[in-house]
Amino acid sequence: MEVKTRRVVLFDDKSRQLDRFGALLVLVAASIVMLSLVDLYQPVDNLGAELISIAAPTLVGATLLLAARASGLAKCWQIAVDVIVLFSVLALAAATLLRSAATLDPDGPVAAPLLITLLAATTPLVIVRRLVQHRRISRGTMFGAISAYLLLPVAFFYMFLWVNTMEGEPFFGASEPTQVFMYFSLTSLTTIGYGDYTAQSDLGRLLCTAEAMIGQIYLVAFVAMLVGLFAAQWRESRTGDLS
Repeated sequence: MEVKTRRVVLFDDKSRQLDRFGALLVLVAASIVMLSLVDLYQPVDNLGAELISIAAPTLVGATLLLAARASGLAKCWQIAVDVIVLFSVLALAAATLLRSAATLDPDGPVAAPLLITLLAATTPLVIVRRLVQHRRISRGTMFGAISAYLLLPVAFFYMFLWVNTMEGEPFFGASEPTQVFMYFSLTSLTTIGYGDYTAQSDLGRLLCTAEAMIGQIYLVAFVAMLVGLFAAQWRESRTGDLS
């Protein structure tokens, strides 16, 4: 008797939000602005501060959810991503409420959930996987390419926070608000290197140099591929006009 097995696929490209990279770019930009202005570990002593502290990771979670759908992730895996994001956002919200209730040291950092750190790190990859399937350059293609690039500093932001918590010593040698981690991630990606903040541990240095290298490789390799596709598309249109 032949037993039929159901093959589980990671991507099926059937999502209703497939290629909605314009909306994703807006969310990514808003996430970076929020993480650059809000200290996730700040003591919260009023409702407004609580809401702002909860809004930042919630916005990042919404960004990751849309990225999974826009990249064509299969429905079963979308559900897994939904669960991870919901769990992580609720964990951070609970930590915020505990700080406001003075049951958690307000000056002690709360570890960024490992699951959302891993999810943020893999999201640019799934976006790139979808974009390389595009055979014609559109606004969605360009928005997706920019979104994937801007998600890199968000991913490394969470990695830096994780190292800051797990190593037991301040990432920069002294305690800093989380906005500094976002600032440091952006300057590392762009290789600006102002020198006002530097990683103190070997793992921290490895991560920040890895971010700089990945950012440059992305610009050189992936953007060059997009330019090549655009050139081929332009030549094709010119040939059609001449004929």
